[in-house]
Formats: sequence, structure tokens, C-alpha cells
Amino acid sequence: MHRSAVLPVLTVAILVGQFWWRGERFIAANGPTFDEAAHLAAGYGYWTAGEFRLNPEHPPLLKLLWALPLRIRGDAPDFPWEVAKQTQLNHWHVGMVWLYQSGQPPHELLNPARRVNLALGAGLVVLSGWVAYRVWGRRLAAIAGSGFAACDPTVLALSCVLTTDIGLTVFAFLTCYLLWEYVAAPSSRLLLAAGVSLGLTLGAKFSAVAVVAGLGLAGLLFVSCGGRLGLPSQAERGFRPALKLAIRLGAIAGVLLAATYGVVHFDQWGRGLKFQLTRTHHGDGVAYLLGEISATGWLHYFLVALPVKLPLGLIVAAGVSAVSLVTGLKQDSAHRRALFLVIPPLIFFLLASWSRVNVGVRAVLPVFPFVHLLASGLAASGSCPVFRRGLLTACLVGCGITAWQATPNEIAYFNELIGSPTNGMGYLADSNLDWGQGLPALKHWMDCAGVEAIYLGYFGTDRPEAYGIRYQSLPGYGRVGREGGETISPDTPQKIVAVSANHLLGLFLNDPETYAWLRERTPLAVVGGSIFLFDVSGDPTSLTHLHR
Repeated sequence: MHRSAVLPVLTVAILVGQFWWRGERFIAANGPTFDEAAHLAAGYGYWTAGEFRLNPEHPPLLKLLWALPLRIRGDAPDFPWEVAKQTQLNHWHVGMVWLYQSGQPPHELLNPARRVNLALGAGLVVLSGWVAYRVWGRRLAAIAGSGFAACDPTVLALSCVLTTDIGLTVFAFLTCYLLWEYVAAPSSRLLLAAGVSLGLTLGAKFSAVAVVAGLGLAGLLFVSCGGRLGLPSQAERGFRPALKLAIRLGAIAGVLLAATYGVVHFDQWGRGLKFQLTRTHHGDGVAYLLGEISATGWLHYFLVALPVKLPLGLIVAAGVSAVSLVTGLKQDSAHRRALFLVIPPLIFFLLASWSRVNVGVRAVLPVFPFVHLLASGLAASGSCPVFRRGLLTACLVGCGITAWQATPNEIAYFNELIGSPTNGMGYLADSNLDWGQGLPALKHWMDCAGVEAIYLGYFGTDRPEAYGIRYQSLPGYGRVGREGGETISPDTPQKIVAVSANHLLGLFLNDPETYAWLRERTPLAVVGGSIFLFDVSGDPTSLTHLHR
């Protein structure tokens, strides 16, 4: 290694280390989010039972990776075949039985799988630095690219829970980068790598078809602008060699994708894709934006979500870099190549907005590394280099402080423009704020405050009993199976009500006004960024709501 590269490599290694440390803190502090039990049980079922019909709305690749540590160590509980048969492969019931009724603590099953996702997130930090170095040609850009990725709370949060978003993000970013390299110097090695990466992208999440659409449009524009796009051995220009390249990439990707389904179950990919494309027709979920609840969502949802969920330092750096690039834009081969780094995230964002599946900013996570890449462009050569580097340093330091302050509640992070999860409730909810992750923090608060039992209106699939929480159940959403809890005596002197943020806002309840009586109250505390606590002792009006 050249001596001049030692400092950047060491800095990136430190960034990866602090990313992993924050990830471990997150894993220790946050309970299973809404889908994690179902995802992990499905992955384990793929390995042990070859049953690919479980959880078909997501491809199996990442679920197989998550369950691999449990499969290797060999002491995980048996797959609950009887429950699967009785419930007609209902992954919610299978997941709950497998995670909570197996005799093993849930975190012993969940945490190894979460660390697989954390490794993918750490890989994204490294990849972001490498791509920034290759695109901008500056070692400082490599540090900046890794720094912005490592200090992004949303990236960290989605790297620590079993959601397919981080896997899609890593593989999509890698595919775009490899094609960016390929058009500059076509080779069989890059062709194979791009095809494999494309297959991994399609195997991560069904919304990967939007990435394919973006890459296809980028290729069309590249050829239309005079670029050569074809197989390594082809020298001619035009659309025919580009089509041959697309077929070769598709064949490689298709073989890999079929392999993730064990080949014989490959038809499940088409069925899952059909479900996702018609998701809005299934009455699936509800959306929240700026104080309004909608069953159909909004086209402008992500235009609101990104400015309040991205760190302010990242927004400033990306904005200044974008202005510099636009003002210095030239029509040459290097800028034509940039189409493979610009068009795919743009098309993905537009299609995600058009779909109106407003489940959270996580739905556009594949756009994030391209924003990090753009922000790292402040390290590139240009006018006012001292100002650019000074601004870049300030933005990175600001993002580092943001990352430190957000730990370990990164799911509920809102940037400095908003200030706190309490303020963020006026803008966004669902997985942007409350994903059912807060029960460990609630138990910790109860122990510290000496509270023995609470009234709980909880959103999520996690089980309060798993943490020894004594509670009387209030209206909630997500629990699979029998309702838990106990009846708290009306004579209990201290009456604490804990309500998940989603329910406090009226989401996922038959009556959105169920907890309207609490909305004007100042909470006693907010734990895990997602559960609001209220002391209603001695309030006769409130007691009538608790004992109806």
C-alpha cells in the first residue's frame, strides 16, 4: 500500500468501527420491529424445510443470509411445521411461535441475524468510500463518502433490523458503480461482476425492478449521446450491441436469482412481484404525513420525508456540491458515464413516489448512497478549494455529532430542523418513528422509576412478556395470537399509561380517536423514541378511559 493511502484507509476503518459499535448499541437497546420475527422464521424455514411459500412478498435471498448463522450453529429451535400447516403457512403465526415459544430467549435468535444485516451496512460504508474515490479521484472524497454513510442514522437503523432495504441498497449501488466502471473499460470480469450484482439486487427486494428500469434508461441515454455500450469484444456503436449486453447481464442475473429460490421454486418470484405491484389493491396499511392519515398515500410523501430524515450536514454538502456540478457541467465522456450514477436513483425515487407505498423513508433507502456520493463531491477539484474543504469538514463533523446524539434510537431520528421524535410526530410516523421497537426501553424506564405495572397501548408484534413487563392491555395493533396482560386494580395509586406513537396519532386502530384524550397532555417521558408515557393518577376523566 502506498504511504499516501495509509491515512484514508485507517480513517475509513475507524468509521467502520464506530458504525459497528453504534450498531451493537442499537441491537442491545431495540426490540424486534414489526416484521422481523416473520422474516427470520421464513428464512429458517427455507433452510430447514425448503418451504419457499412462507413470506412470499419478499424474495428469499436476505432471509436466507439472516438465518444462516442459526443454521450453521445447529442449536436453533425446530421449525414449527405443525403451526405452519394449521395456519396455512401464515408467516406471522409461524414467526411468533418460533421466536417466542421455542424456549430460547428471542434475542439469542434475533441478534446473530441482525449482525448479518449490520455487516451489509458496514460494507456499504466501505463501498461508499471506494466509489467516491473512483468518481472524484480524491482520497479526501473517499473519507467523506464513508463518513456520510457511517454517520447517517437511517442507514444505521436499517442495517440493524431484519428489513430488506439495506440489502437492496448495497447491491443496487454496487451494480450502478460496476456498470459505471464497465462503460469506461469493458471487460469480461466487470461484465460477470455486474451480472452477479444485478442478480443479488433482484434477489433482495421486488422494488429492484425500479433499479433495472433506471439502468435501462441510463443505457439508452448513454448510447443516444454517442457512448459505446456493448460486450467487451464488440467495437461497434448503437443500440444492437447494447441490447446484446443487456441480454448477457440478464442471463447472469437470472441464473443467480433462480438459485436463491432453489431453482425449482423460482415461480414464487413472479408471484411475489405481482403481489407488490398490486399492493395498493390489497388494502395494505395506512399512511401518515403532516398530521393527516390516508389509505392511498401521497405523491409528495418522500419530498417531505427526506428533508427531515437526512442529517442537515449531509443536505448542505449535497446541495452545494450539486450546484457546483451543474454550473460546471460539460458534455464529455466522463459526464455521459455519470448517467449510470444519476438516472437509476432518480427513476427509483420517482417510481417509489408514484407507487404511494408510504411506509417510511426506508422505501427510498437505495437513493441514500447516491446522496452520500454527491455530498463527497465537495472534496473534488473546483473553485474556492479552501472554502469547499472547510465546508466539507464542518458538514462531516456535524453529521458525526448527529450520529452520536441519535444513538441508540436511530429509527426515531429527525434532523436538526425538527429537533426530536416528539416534534417529528407532526411530520411522519410508521417506520420513520415507531416500528414497535420500544419495549426494552420501556422496561428499563419502569425499573428505574420503580413502576410495577402500566396500562399499555402497544403497536408492534414484540411481546411485553418477553421482558417481564406487567401490563393491562389497551387497544393496540400487531399482536398475533391471544391477548396478553392482566387487570390492574383500580386502587393502584400510580397509574401510568404507555402508548405507542402510531396509536397516539390514531394510526392502525379501528377508531383513530381512541387516544385523542392524551394528545394535549405533556408526556411524562418518551422512551425508545416511540412510546409515550403519561401519569394519569388522580384524574377521574382519564380513569374512565382506562376501565371502560
